[in-house]
Amino acid sequence: MQDLIAVYRDLSRRTDHALHLGLTEAGMGSKGIVASAASMGILLQDGIGDTIRVSLTPEPNGDRTREVQVAQELLQTMGFRQFLPVVAACPGCGRTTSTVFQELAEKIQSDIRVNMPVWREKYPGVEALNVAVMGCIVNGPGESKHADIGISLPGTGETPAAPVFVDGRKTVTLRGPNIAAEFQVMVADYIENRFGKGRAAAE
Repeated sequence: MQDLIAVYRDLSRRTDHALHLGLTEAGMGSKGIVASAASMGILLQDGIGDTIRVSLTPEPNGDRTREVQVAQELLQTMGFRQFLPVVAACPGCGRTTSTVFQELAEKIQSDIRVNMPVWREKYPGVEALNVAVMGCIVNGPGESKHADIGISLPGTGETPAAPVFVDGRKTVTLRGPNIAAEFQVMVADYIENRFGKGRAAAE
């Protein structure tokens, strides 16, 4: 990796030609992702590189589109491009023994990936959306307030209530067994109202 960084830095000093960044044979899984992100991230931060390619060894019968997803996530994390709405979720701890917040975060992230080809056409600007799915009351409200729409699910021992924040303001508290499903509907409604026909009607 250090050789890659040194070579590209030297090339950038010697030429004004476009440079295509890529770490060949980065490896499998998290090792390949970390190696690619660390090496290219350093160069991109220095303003070196015009295009990038992530090369991961696929798992048997694996999907090669993972390489594209990692490249997009790298550029988006560094603030260079926006490809998908961001779903922020807490890592989990002793307060979050329930898997509800993990399942909800995964479901929303999956829905976003599946729907984005249509959403790009139907909802211009939706890739800038920021959703928070938090697992307890400790950090949940703060993170949710900073998102466009966020929920703080009940953690271990907490009252089964989930405050929802929209554009920094608490709008409702969801209760009962259908909290996750109700929040998904709220996310869909938010997208429609902010980026779709709802926005046009408001204007």
